[in-house]
Amino acid sequence: MPAVSTQDCFKHADRLNGRVVLITGAASGFGRACASTFAKHGAKLVLGDVDKKGLEVVKKEVEQAGGQACTAICDVTSWESQLALFELGMKTFKNIDIVLPNAGVSEIGRFDQRMEEEFGVAQDRPVKPNLKTLDIDLTGVLYTTRIALWYFYNDKRENPGLRAVAFTGSMSSFYGATMGVMYGAAKAGILGIMKGCIETARSIDVRMVTVAPYFVKTPLLTADFVHPNPKMGYAKLEDVIAAFVGSITNTDDKTNFTAWLIPDDKGVYRMETAGYLVGAEGARRPRASSKL
Repeated sequence: MPAVSTQDCFKHADRLNGRVVLITGAASGFGRACASTFAKHGAKLVLGDVDKKGLEVVKKEVEQAGGQACTAICDVTSWESQLALFELGMKTFKNIDIVLPNAGVSEIGRFDQRMEEEFGVAQDRPVKPNLKTLDIDLTGVLYTTRIALWYFYNDKRENPGLRAVAFTGSMSSFYGATMGVMYGAAKAGILGIMKGCIETARSIDVRMVTVAPYFVKTPLLTADFVHPNPKMGYAKLEDVIAAFVGSITNTDDKTNFTAWLIPDDKGVYRMETAGYLVGAEGARRPRASSKL
C-alpha cells in the first residue's frame, strides 16, 4: 500500500481547471473543503445540501477563491431533489464532469435495541430500526451515482476530458463500525457500488475512486464522541482533501477504481489492488511504514 505525498496528490491538480464539479453534502466538512480547494484550481462548482445558510457561506468561499458556484437545497434521500441539482448544474455550466456523492451522517439510533432504552423506546416487542443512516449514506449515494452515469452516457462532447465519480468512504468500509451497524453497512456498500460500476465506468471512460478516512474532526463527529483508539489520532482534513484531488486527477489508469486511505494522522495511502479490492487485510498500513 504505497504512501502518497501531498505533493504527489496535487501533481495533476491543474486537470481540475475548467471542470464542473457537483458535490452533495457541500455545506460543511469534506464537501465544503473540497469546494474551496477545487475552486482554487479553476473548477466550477455545483453545490447541494439541506443547510441553506451553510451553502451560502461555501458559495462565498468559492467566489473568494476565484471560482464560480451555483447552489441548491438538496435532500439526497429524494430522487427529484437530486435530479433538480444536476439540472441546475447543466443549466448553469452546460455540463457536469466530476461528481462527489458526499452527503452523509453518522449512526442515527441504535441497532442494539437494549441501547435504545436510554431514548425511552419500549422493549416489550421488537422495534423497527431507524434507517435514516442508510437512506442518506447508501441510498442517497446510489441515486447520485445513477444520475451521474446517465449524464455521462449522454455527454455529446467529442472529447469530454476528465470525468470522475469520487465516493466518500471510510475505514469503516473495510472494518465496520463498532456500535454503528448501519453506518458500517452503508460505507461497505460504497465499495460495492464502485466495484459494481467498474465495467460501466470503463465503457464510457469515467474514473471511479473511493476516499476512505479514519475519524476526522468535522461536524459529523458529535460533541459526545469518544475516540475508540486515541493512540491512532485523527486523520487530518487536509490529507482527506489531498486524497480527493489526487484520486480524481491522477493520470495512471492503474490508480483507477482504487481506494485512497487516510488510516491515521500520518497521511495518504493508496491500496495497491485496483478494481476488485481485497478486504480489511488489504487496508492495513504496511509494517515498514507503521512508524512514519
